[in-house]
Amino acid sequence: MKQSKKELIINHPARSLYNIVLDIEKYPDFIPWCASSKILSKSKNNIIADLFIDYKFFKKTFSSDVKFDSKNLIIKVIYIKGPLKNLHNKWHFKKISKEKTKVFFHIQFEFKNIFYQKISEIFFDLLENKMISSFKKRADEILN
Repeated sequence: MKQSKKELIINHPARSLYNIVLDIEKYPDFIPWCASSKILSKSKNNIIADLFIDYKFFKKTFSSDVKFDSKNLIIKVIYIKGPLKNLHNKWHFKKISKEKTKVFFHIQFEFKNIFYQKISEIFFDLLENKMISSFKKRADEILN
């Protein structure tokens, strides 16, 4: 099972960054390879959503249970169904100052298909960095 933990400082307010990550319906606008997203249900602290990923030969839907804590600025993603065996993802946004946030990002996943797993492990750092930079770029675009 592949996993990673990152900590980074972003020069935007914690609440604003939290809201960008939670705005799942906008993912196709800025997440590479995310062709569409659909909110299946939403409650006070929970979203069930589908993301359709379309990259060359890889066209798959990922269903996830997104639990969020608006008071503590924590988002946890738990995998429901799709091409993975499992996925756990966590974002935590800690205010450093009014315009500066420490972001904690943790991801752990495993594909059902060994071929997809091996490919994802080879390109994991590139994919992870691309995803994180997409969120940072989105924040720069809408918050500046």
